[in-house]
Amino acid sequence: RTLNNHNNGKGKPSTVRLEGITSVATSLGALEVTPAVIQRANRHKDRGEMGDDGDDVMSYVCSDAEAVGACANFAKDHRMLVEPACGASLAPLYSERLRKKLLGELLE
Repeated sequence: RTLNNHNNGKGKPSTVRLEGITSVATSLGALEVTPAVIQRANRHKDRGEMGDDGDDVMSYVCSDAEAVGACANFAKDHRMLVEPACGASLAPLYSERLRKKLLGELLE
């Protein structure tokens, strides 16, 4: 969220520090992103495309409901419980909105 809060599609990302983490997914949260994340996000924006080197950054924000929903769906599918911070990374697998946002034209 720190990267997303500052970028919002306007110019290049730079660091911003959040006052706190207000989501249910707190264990993997960061109040500020590292300079390496900013560097990779800027490089991605300059290129305008994903590279083959795996260094690109894709930033997205999922809701608490999407994160918790992903936890529940993952538990149902795999009989394994994960916390909401992990659910945030699983959310694109279970959320149509996030799938469309992240995969866009690949789904068409």
